[in-house]
Amino acid sequence: MGYVRKIIDKLLALQDKFYPEVEEYYKIGEGKVSLLRVVGVDGETVMLKVEGGRIKYARGDETPVHVFKCSVDTFLDLVSGEEDLRDAITKGHFVIENASTGTIDLVEMQRWASAFSRLRGLIDRYIRGRW
Repeated sequence: MGYVRKIIDKLLALQDKFYPEVEEYYKIGEGKVSLLRVVGVDGETVMLKVEGGRIKYARGDETPVHVFKCSVDTFLDLVSGEEDLRDAITKGHFVIENASTGTIDLVEMQRWASAFSRLRGLIDRYIRGRW
């Protein structure tokens, strides 16, 4: 298991702390499977889904609705807070594609940028002990 998956494991373990604040986003994503493709020397491909109000790993035989693509550097910058998802999308560092057509999904990118911004604020509050 590479470090991308280890970081995702840590983030998934924290999701219960933030659930009430981001419940609306879980409802929007319920039942959807997404493929996260982190490209680079230590890159990995991970399938995630929202099920039962939680983000979980998807089975390999499930079909993703969207494909999220970024480099290892962008992934680490997003997780560390060095880069905002909206900025990464604007710069072309993070792309969300419709899995069946391969076209860029602008509506979904806007949704994720908004959700990520809100989650980033919650994580910052949690880290500073203001939760």
